[in-house]
Order: sequence, then structure tokens, then C-alpha cells
Amino acid sequence: MGFKTTTEATRATVYLDGRISFRTYPDFRAATLPCLEDPAVKEIHLDLAGVEYLDSSALGMVLHFRQKAEDLGKALALTRPAPPIATILKVVNFDRLVTILP
Repeated sequence: MGFKTTTEATRATVYLDGRISFRTYPDFRAATLPCLEDPAVKEIHLDLAGVEYLDSSALGMVLHFRQKAEDLGKALALTRPAPPIATILKVVNFDRLVTILP
């Protein structure tokens, strides 16, 4: 598993894939930290198209990341969740906490 990050103008996109859980936290942090540290980045997208599994700790990681981003004045959005992941996010009302884009 390796997450890929791209930056275009003021938006960074982190492409996540596979199974996201507490075990993937070091990879998640390594991929997302540069987005927080780059002063040019104002918007961060976590692309979920390649994600096949999220556990509760993964949701916690996203919420923790969202808080850090907001503290720095950066917006966060989750993008392109596959149908099973979109269902999980909907069931736990994650759309009330984080912007989710198709």
C-alpha cells in the first residue's frame, strides 16, 4: 500500500487505496502531512476511489486530519467513494462532518 499525493494550484489530492485501518496510519500521515505543511494548499481532497475497506479507526484518522486542516484554514473533502464506502459514510452520517463529493 502506498498513497499518492498530487498538488495543483491551491488543491492537493491524496489518492488512498486498499484497506484503510489503524495499521495504515503511518502511510496516511506520510501522505497527508505535506498537504498541511504547504502554505499554498488551501483545499485537500482525499480521493477514496481505490478504497475497498474503512474501519472505525480510519474514520477517526480522517476526523483528526480534518481538524488539523481546519485549524490551518484548509478545507477538506472526501471524493469519489465507491458505493460500499459511500454507504458506510452515509450510515455513520459522515456527510454531516466532512464534505463528500461524487
